Amino acid sequence: MVRNVSKEDISKLNGLLNQTLDEETVDYELSMLDEEDGEILSAFVVEKYRVPYEIGAEDDDEYEYHEILGVYIKDGNDESFEHSFYESCVATDMLVLFWVPWTEEYEKILTPTFVDYTENNTRHLFTITYTKEKSKYKAN
Repeated sequence: MVRNVSKEDISKLNGLLNQTLDEETVDYELSMLDEEDGEILSAFVVEKYRVPYEIGAEDDDEYEYHEILGVYIKDGNDESFEHSFYESCVATDMLVLFWVPWTEEYEKILTPTFVDYTENNTRHLFTITYTKEKSKYKAN
C-alpha cells in the first residue's frame, strides 16, 4: 500500500537510508512509501519547499523546489518505487521541481525520469511535475 510518510516512519527510514532525517524538514504530504505487512518496499522522501540557490534557483521562479532527502528500493523493486514516486507527483498542485545532488547511485535509480544537469558548478538530477491527477494506484 502506498501512503504518505509519517513522523513515526522516520526512525525506520533513517536505518533504511543510512542517514539521519530531520523530521522537521521532511515534507509529509509529498514524501511517500510503499509498504506491505509493515515492511517498507520503497520510499521517496523529500524536503519541504525551499529555494535552492546552489542549483541556480531564484526567488521569483515559477517552481516549488523540493530536494530529495532519500530514496529506498528494497531488492530492486522498481515497480514499487514507481508507485511511490507517482503518488508524490499526484500530491502536487503546482509546478514542482524535485531535485537531488548528482551521484552515480541516484543516477541509476532515477534515470530516465530525472535529468542530469549542471548549474553554478553543481551537478544535480531533477524532474518537473505538475499533475494533481487522480491516483491510478489508490482507490480513493
